[in-house]
Amino acid sequence: MKTFPLVLVCVLGLTGVAAGQSALNEGQGHPLKGIWIGDWGPDKAKRTPVLIEMNWDGKAITGSISPDADKIAFTKADLNTANWTVHLEAQAGATKYVIDGKIENLGSLSRSIVGTWTQGNQKGDFKITKQ
Repeated sequence: MKTFPLVLVCVLGLTGVAAGQSALNEGQGHPLKGIWIGDWGPDKAKRTPVLIEMNWDGKAITGSISPDADKIAFTKADLNTANWTVHLEAQAGATKYVIDGKIENLGSLSRSIVGTWTQGNQKGDFKITKQ
C-alpha cells in the first residue's frame, strides 16, 4: 500500500508532462508554417545560407525560398504526413530549385528539415531549422 502514492505521483507527473507537450505542440500550428533558416551545399566546405518561409492556408502550403537577397515563390509544395517528407519546387529565370527533405524532431519547436537540394545543375544536401 505504501507504493501506491509513489505510483500515483509518477503517473500524475507523466500525465502533466504529456499534457504540457501536447499544449506546446497545439500552439505551433501547421508543422511547416514559419521561417526556416539553414544552408545547403555540394560538400561541407562550400555552403550557401538559405531562408525558407512557409505558410498554410488550410488547404495548401505556400511560401518562398531565399537563396540570396531575392524571394522566389514556390511553384509546388507538398507534405507527406505518412513519413513527414517535404517536396518544394521554385523557378527563377532558367534556374529550377527542387528541395526534398524529411522533418526531424517533429514535436520540437526547433525542428529541422534535412535532405537534398538541387539548384539548376548543382546538387547537394541541406538542413534548415524552424525559427
